[in-house]
Amino acid sequence: MQKFKSLPRLLPALVLIGACSAGSLAAPQRDDSRDTEKFDNTFKVRTDRDFRLRLDVDAGEVRLSRGQSEDQTVVHLVYTKKQFRHAFRFNEQDNRLEIRFDKEGWFDHDGGRMTAELEIELPRDATLRIDCKIKAGEVEMQLGGLRLADFALSVTAGEVNLDFDQPNRVEMETLDLRTRIGESNFRRLGNARFRDADINGGIGEMSIDFSGEMLATAVAEVDLDIGETVVVLPRQAGTKLSVSKFLFLSHLDVPFDLRKDGGYYYTDDYGKTGQNFQLRISTGIGELRIERP
Repeated sequence: MQKFKSLPRLLPALVLIGACSAGSLAAPQRDDSRDTEKFDNTFKVRTDRDFRLRLDVDAGEVRLSRGQSEDQTVVHLVYTKKQFRHAFRFNEQDNRLEIRFDKEGWFDHDGGRMTAELEIELPRDATLRIDCKIKAGEVEMQLGGLRLADFALSVTAGEVNLDFDQPNRVEMETLDLRTRIGESNFRRLGNARFRDADINGGIGEMSIDFSGEMLATAVAEVDLDIGETVVVLPRQAGTKLSVSKFLFLSHLDVPFDLRKDGGYYYTDDYGKTGQNFQLRISTGIGELRIERP
């Protein structure tokens, strides 16, 4: 992982949020030459029941990806020891892992020298239920090819890149994505194979790509506040689209080949492909552009 460079720019946006404090349950390795601490650990999880992962991160570079192991969660953590604390709580019986990564002082930082990196490799064969809350950071998640039954991500400030490069190996019950300030890119969400999706964008640019192997029936709601948003419709699923505009402060750009009937737009293959996607969008202030691949 590269050193986290944009954290100092994000801290002023979080002054009103505050910071939590948590003790470390593990003894990290010390690296006095770089004024950092490192933590690496592997947690063996059960595959005969749901594995629950909860992340609570104040600030940092956060990466989630498909790992090499069928039943192990691998965690890598590097941080400036004067600025951060961490806590890992793993309950074997409940098959649950909780990770806290807390910023000590929001005004006490050393500019570009700050390091805050958390990387997690997820097990391939465990059924996953993941809840991530990140206050400030750069988020990179590659979640294809896993067994994700539920996924929730909330980011207060930062850049988010989330991708399902392969189809999810189970049906996802709910997909919940929320960002407040920053740029967000959600790619190939159809491969998440969700039944219900709730996507909320605050202030900033957002790209939402629903391409991929979507379920036969899927519903998504998108709620936008301020900024420019691009929504890419799935290629293999017929789409029924409704858009609620915010008076004259919203600009809507819809492909000419979408048929409008009443308050809905339809792709020409809706009801004909065996895959029906219902998409409801509430716009805020800014531009919304709908695209077809």
